[in-house]
Order: sequence, then structure tokens, then C-alpha cells
Amino acid sequence: MRNWAVTPSGGAAARVGREVATALDQWGYRPKDDQPQQVVELLLRSAAQDGGRRVSLHLADDEDRNQVMLLALSHRQHMPTGDDDQILRDAEHMRALAALGPRDVGVETTPDGRRWWAGLDLPHPGRVHELDERRPRVFARGPGKLEGPPIPA
Repeated sequence: MRNWAVTPSGGAAARVGREVATALDQWGYRPKDDQPQQVVELLLRSAAQDGGRRVSLHLADDEDRNQVMLLALSHRQHMPTGDDDQILRDAEHMRALAALGPRDVGVETTPDGRRWWAGLDLPHPGRVHELDERRPRVFARGPGKLEGPPIPA
């Protein structure tokens, strides 16, 4: 997991976007394009419009599923519930995020600010293959949600 806290600005969003791309590369993810960086920049710009003095971005991954979660927080105390203008602006940001192709997107208003998130499916070459080489297939993964435990012979 990685975290960044920045003062809202266009330059900060671009810088954090580049740093996220570097972190993903270090973790072994190989996006086809600059989608993660574009998503980060839009999440941070969306959070910055809430008017807080700082925004933060949180990056986490699920190696087994090749998925990454990005969460931007606006850190604005006593965040009012959305009026019509805010709801329209949120909807526009959600459409822009969805157009970038993440698996899922969302926004939530809380008393201490707004949370914007996006989940990405990213290629992670060799991850599953490496696991299979280190341990027998039977131990490579546990039962799935709909699978029961193995039946003894």
C-alpha cells in the first residue's frame, strides 16, 4: 500500500499520477497505456474541487486478482450533503472516470470529506506462473466462494 498527501493543484495531480505509475511498475504491473495515471489525476482533481486544504491518494493492490484500488480523499471537515450542482458535477466526474475504463468507480460523501475511488484490472505478467512453480497446484489457491472443501477419497 502507498499513500500520498498533497496540497490541491494541477501540478500535484500530475506528479502523483507519475509516482503511482512508477509504483505500479515496481510492483510488477504492466498497464497497456497511461490509464492508471489518467485515473489518478482525475480522482485528485475531483477531490480537490471539494475545497479542502489537502487531498490524499491511497493505492492498494490484490496480487492474486491483478487488481489495483485507487482512493482519493478530499479531507474537508463538515462536508455538506450534495446540492443539485454538486450532484451534477459528481455525475460528470463519474462519467469521465468510467470513460477511462476502470473495473468500477464510485464516490461517497462523509462528514470529513468525499471519497472518490476506482478499481483497475491490470496485467501482471508471470505472477500466477511464479506461484505455481513455488508450490504444488493444490496449495496455489483455496476454495472459491462457490466451491466446497475437497472431499476425502
